[in-house]
Amino acid sequence: KVQNVLPSMEAAFVDIGRGRNAVLYAGEVNWEEAGLEGQPKRIELALQPGDSVLVQVTKDPVGHKGARLTSQISLPGRYLVYVPNGRMTGISRKLPDKERTRLKKALRAALPDDAGVIVRTAAEGATEDQLTRDVQRLTAQWEHINRQVETTGAPALLHSEPDLLVKIVRDVFNEDFSRMLIQGEDALHTISRYLEGVAPDLLERVSEQEIGG
Repeated sequence: KVQNVLPSMEAAFVDIGRGRNAVLYAGEVNWEEAGLEGQPKRIELALQPGDSVLVQVTKDPVGHKGARLTSQISLPGRYLVYVPNGRMTGISRKLPDKERTRLKKALRAALPDDAGVIVRTAAEGATEDQLTRDVQRLTAQWEHINRQVETTGAPALLHSEPDLLVKIVRDVFNEDFSRMLIQGEDALHTISRYLEGVAPDLLERVSEQEIGG
């Protein structure tokens, strides 16, 4: 919930339900969502005290400084970053041109008309089915967030990054690994449940290691 807007700083201070207010600078405002077509991009025109605004934390609070925010939402997946209401498809420049062309073509069918993506380097070699599954999961995540926006009063946490285990598996674990050993039944359950949704073919490479083994 917007607490105050400071035109001189080109910033708004936002209550995100975590004590100290967070800051949303004009450069991080989603101007398309603000509905200011044809008007100057001034933060005091986009936001007023008391407004509810959907934001994402980009930087945790440090010392006396509150968290940094953006209203240009993006959701990271296994092979791509989903940008709701985006219009562009960006592909990592670390990938060869031939692979970039293939991925762009594969995504054309999978992407909703009202979304964009940034394709990660991890997408190299990914099949059309794998990309489609990633898009579908992230689209469902975005739809779930939107449903909460309509029913939840601000300030409220609508979505958070998965725990460290899932982040590591999402960002690192792929077909290059022949085996992943996991200690602890809870950790095994968390990772298995995640892989069932994004990469079921990798499940057979996951097994539990006895503690002390």
